Amino acid sequence: MPVTVAPRPSRRGSLALVLIALLGLVIPGTALAVKPPPPPPVTIQILNASDWHGNIDPPGAAGGAWNISARWQADRLAFPTLTVAAGDDVGATPPLSSFFGDVPAVKSQRLMGIQVGTFGNHNFDSGIAHLQGIIDAAMAPSTGSSGDHPGSPYTYVAANLTNLSTNLTGVDPIRYFNVGGAKVAVIGIVNEEAPTLVAPGSFGTILISDGVTAANKFAGIARKAGANAVIVITHKGVDGLLPSPFGPLVDFTSGLTPGLVDVVIGDHTNVQYSGTVNGVLVHENLSNGATYSKTLMTVQPGKGGTVQSKSLVVVTPGPAGALGGTGKTNCVGGTPAATATFCDQALVDMLVPYRADLATALDPVIGTTTQVMDRGGNIERRQEVPLGDLIADAMRIQMGTQIGYMNSGGIRSQFPACGYAPVNTSLNRSAWNGAHTSVAACPGYAAGTPYDLVKGDVYTVLPFGNNTIKRNVTGKRIWQMLENGVSQCPSLITSTSTCTGRFPQISGFKFTFNTANATGCSGLQTVATWVCVPSRVTSVAFTDDTPIPYDDTVYTMAAVDFMQVGGDSYFMLADGTPVDAFVADTKVLLDYVASLGGVVNPGTFVTGRITVCPCT
Repeated sequence: MPVTVAPRPSRRGSLALVLIALLGLVIPGTALAVKPPPPPPVTIQILNASDWHGNIDPPGAAGGAWNISARWQADRLAFPTLTVAAGDDVGATPPLSSFFGDVPAVKSQRLMGIQVGTFGNHNFDSGIAHLQGIIDAAMAPSTGSSGDHPGSPYTYVAANLTNLSTNLTGVDPIRYFNVGGAKVAVIGIVNEEAPTLVAPGSFGTILISDGVTAANKFAGIARKAGANAVIVITHKGVDGLLPSPFGPLVDFTSGLTPGLVDVVIGDHTNVQYSGTVNGVLVHENLSNGATYSKTLMTVQPGKGGTVQSKSLVVVTPGPAGALGGTGKTNCVGGTPAATATFCDQALVDMLVPYRADLATALDPVIGTTTQVMDRGGNIERRQEVPLGDLIADAMRIQMGTQIGYMNSGGIRSQFPACGYAPVNTSLNRSAWNGAHTSVAACPGYAAGTPYDLVKGDVYTVLPFGNNTIKRNVTGKRIWQMLENGVSQCPSLITSTSTCTGRFPQISGFKFTFNTANATGCSGLQTVATWVCVPSRVTSVAFTDDTPIPYDDTVYTMAAVDFMQVGGDSYFMLADGTPVDAFVADTKVLLDYVASLGGVVNPGTFVTGRITVCPCT
């Protein structure tokens, strides 16, 4: 009978079925069908106070390290936070920091929670070796809330410095932070003109390249590395707000490649500004801690995640309040109206030994003044001011010269200086009595006139440790100096568009300049190529109207050694002319106040020294 043969099963098919069955036991079906959802968006916060200049104590009615630190501790409770600084955190600091090599400023920033900063010109004031010490102290492992390295370490970034590794260590062009799960890149950009604002040689062999090029390069690198947000911190500021905001910060942001950078944080010019430029949220705070900013960003973490929204809140951290106890030892017990509401006691405790040492040296009263002499809003960088007259007179009279010449960038505080806090709170130092609306109150002190001056005020006004020199100078050199001094002024000088720190404060003579004229200075700002000839400067004469012609007649002049070596682009003085005398600028001013019997009366100054036309 026929035999029926059953078909033989396929071995390959059986194996496939077995493998599918096994895989079903190992891998959930949902994993094969659906990709995991992305993490939810997160709102993060960027805290920033820049151009701080080590103002540990409030320079006026707002600010102060212990005040801002406590406020930031509260702010961090609301959102995951990154805290940054955009340069000049040290340099040109009050005595509480400068007398100790800016170590107190670094310790304060560690306790305040700064995580990353960049450099401004003043970071280089004391040269490369000193800056390396600052970097090392900032990065050192924490010793807790006390010891040599309290608080948390922080680092510096600078993307547009060449020859960096042969001069400084521990500095990167870019750093990445995990903030609430979002990858945030921070790029540092140093202001290109910085070497012209410090004494020649202060940068070592470091050269500064174009900031826009460097920022675009490293922002591109950050995006390829998966950064969800890119922030640039730069020591560039806004020069003026009218008719529309202008200056290096606006120009820099305008030059960025669209879509690469989310936020630009600037400083340097002490102008409060915020806006959107080229699709980028950009802002600048007031200097010295007078304001700080909170930038909020909603960010999509993970691969391909970007910033979905961004906004800015500007905080005026005042009233700053007064510390209580002998020697400013605690956060309570100040005058009732000014008791410190926000106060970081750990930071206050850290400062106690520094205050004790400083009080012995600088608390003695040296005299009084009938008027608080202003430096607020950089007014000394656009016009003659009583404080500039006082300093220039002191230089000329104490050095026995025909003229005195001071660069305004060397004047760092009003007089008396709220940035210096004597232990004796009964001194008359509070100026907020309606008579001086443009100057700051000194919290925790008595109100009334005359205002008491202490030795520390002089060191706060003149913090650089410069020396006053006596030398010969020709009429040509005087005109060239003045032309350099007004070369950076805008065509219309207003309260919100000012000149730079090279602007002169003078004694023994007067001059007129016209901002409608083009500057007479040209070339690269180096000793070999920067040339200034009269253009904006139209007349120069002694105070008795005797002309000082543009010729080789020789006069005697007192100035600071910073200018003698070409600082602030006064390269015409780096001509090899010998110096006849060399006296600390603080001693010159102290001795002059003593010669006045300790009574400083701005009403006695010879005014009308500087005339600006078109007149404003």
